[in-house]
Amino acid sequence: MSTTLTRRRLRITGVLTTMATVALLSAASAQAAGATSAICTNLFTITISPGFSMTPSSGTVTTHGETGSISCVGEIDGHRVTGPGTMGIYENYTNVTCPSSVIHGTISITVPTTDGIKHLNGALHVRRTALVVQPEAQFDGGERFSGIGVVVPIQGDCFLAPMRRALLSVTGSLTGT
Repeated sequence: MSTTLTRRRLRITGVLTTMATVALLSAASAQAAGATSAICTNLFTITISPGFSMTPSSGTVTTHGETGSISCVGEIDGHRVTGPGTMGIYENYTNVTCPSSVIHGTISITVPTTDGIKHLNGALHVRRTALVVQPEAQFDGGERFSGIGVVVPIQGDCFLAPMRRALLSVTGSLTGT
């Protein structure tokens, strides 16, 4: 085998290896580009109608639109979050008392990113035990939120009067592909 043929094969092998490496890195970065991975803290006030008490009741929980705040550190859909956003919830409840509840509803989030404003809408599932909440959300784009938070009564205390308004602070992870 001649030296020229060996060099040619080495060059072709080098070029093919480089092309394969670039293709793999591009595919990996394209996959990562769509990923969501963020830690978020929400702060919002809810209105509970007719209110949580020791007697089972049915009604609604709402923020009256995206009136709550959300601050995330990380990426949504592969784009870095650039500042605080807004969030809102709406839930229906049945047979709920102050000691505990499981409530289902909807959630919407608007967050600024390096790719512009991202809107997330989805289904919300909240477990509450006394003043501790564990929300989980499944968004339409495949993102998921899971967190833990605390309820601070603003109007009513559940014992002397139904809790009709409360401040919630929730921290959790927002993930997805």
